[in-house]
Amino acid sequence: MPIAYPYRFSDWYGYDKDCSGTTAFSSGAGFFSSRNICTQAISTTKYHDGSGTSPQVNDNIYDNAAGTTSASDGYYSLGSGSNILGYYRVVNGVCTLVGICAPQP
Repeated sequence: MPIAYPYRFSDWYGYDKDCSGTTAFSSGAGFFSSRNICTQAISTTKYHDGSGTSPQVNDNIYDNAAGTTSASDGYYSLGSGSNILGYYRVVNGVCTLVGICAPQP
């Protein structure tokens, strides 16, 4: 449907004001291997372009909200605040694996 001039307020409904297509989530800093990944501290914020609150397989993972700097390859802990909930793997900036960490005794 074409927009008529002058613009109406309703023409802007749903407009993404910050033009950001990424979602922030709490993450660890990253390890090259999966060893001890579930003990990695949640220490940084990463961003993904998927539709959920946490990254899923095939989401692009970024170090910045603008989505211009891809995350380095490796395994990262995934959390909520400082609580570790799981982990994910990045290869060439894309999430290739998501897993759940067992509760620590």
